[in-house]
Amino acid sequence: MCLEVTCMPSPRRYPEAALSRYLDNGINAVHGWLDGFSARAIARLGEAQADHGVAGAVAEIGVHRGKLFLVLQLTTRADEQGLAIDLFEQQELNIDRSGRGDRSRFLENLRKHCGSEDGVVVRACSSTDVAASEIRATVGPVRLFSVDGGHTEALTANDLKLAADSLAEGGIVVLDDHFNPYWPDVAAGLGRHIFVDQSPLRPFAITPGKVFLCAPEWSETWRGVLTTAFPTSFEKQTEMYGAPVAILGIGRFSMRAETERHVMQLKAFVKTRPSLAAWARKITGREE
Repeated sequence: MCLEVTCMPSPRRYPEAALSRYLDNGINAVHGWLDGFSARAIARLGEAQADHGVAGAVAEIGVHRGKLFLVLQLTTRADEQGLAIDLFEQQELNIDRSGRGDRSRFLENLRKHCGSEDGVVVRACSSTDVAASEIRATVGPVRLFSVDGGHTEALTANDLKLAADSLAEGGIVVLDDHFNPYWPDVAAGLGRHIFVDQSPLRPFAITPGKVFLCAPEWSETWRGVLTTAFPTSFEKQTEMYGAPVAILGIGRFSMRAETERHVMQLKAFVKTRPSLAAWARKITGREE
């Protein structure tokens, strides 16, 4: 059963075209790690929340230079704010070296793609020093919360609990790098949040690099939004932590990654063969 909250959304803070421009072109100019399909899935959910009467702030832990945060912010309404939490200059606290936030570049990207820094609250600190009550007092309940901070088990669990405790009714949490073999503790952190912290949230979708979570009563609604918006990218429905989960865009992502791996292997092989390398330079026009 799909849910709706009965309230009228306020006008958009930014023109709809601003989000489209960013997804089509602007996102490529912002340094960071975010698959294009996942960016569109996040944007669609953010837009759909207004359609279902879900209102609230947007937030991210670990904004880096704003590649994903800008997607969140560009879905906000006139009475909604964005909250950006990052260590920024305090890199001595970045114990696992998962990214390196740059405040000046982040603000520059905000001005370029959103027009100004208005409507955005920036907290330069560790997420362990932030309380859900503080988030609610500062920007209100959060409807769309990206968790991409420290990638240790303890920090991931901390950030997921912070997000869960800050959520508005119908809110969504987007977790980064759960299936990344370079960061296995992220998966451990989600398991700890589910079983030890007794999370009220469960996964409802998986896209390249992202796991989406919400309260179980909203799962069908948000899965429906994604499978309707991206029918050709929907691959299957399965279960995760006992909850139904839609898998979208993974095959295309995996094929691209596999292709890139083979290309890199071929380039490495060619470089070890002088005659092949000379031939490759000739046919590509690279005679350096």
